Amino acid sequence: MSRASAAKKARRKKRAVARNDRWLPDEMHAEIKGVARIANEIIPRGWEFDHDFSTDDFVTWYYPPSAVEDDEDESVEPVTRIWLTDPDEPHVILVGSGEDDGDVALTVDELFARLDEFEGHRAD
Repeated sequence: MSRASAAKKARRKKRAVARNDRWLPDEMHAEIKGVARIANEIIPRGWEFDHDFSTDDFVTWYYPPSAVEDDEDESVEPVTRIWLTDPDEPHVILVGSGEDDGDVALTVDELFARLDEFEGHRAD
């Protein structure tokens, strides 16, 4: 490829990136970056995105090593879960907790500081 062709290709790519960035509103970019920040921290640690329970407005991950085998009681959370509707306020539900307890609201920094604690929690 000639230098002129390479330069033209680079300009096109730069314009496409700028156009894609302008396509979404600023608040949407902030939300995407907030979710990505959490995902980039927890996925390498073994957390899995929950396709079944996540929606356009609700994102959730679960920690497979925390899962309980007996999941007959639907009022008890079968796995430790991180969920959020606002990327600045993640929530954690611990495995074994009921509908009225176990949901902890945190800041992102608090979540990251307590990940070892949440990952180590097991239902008794």
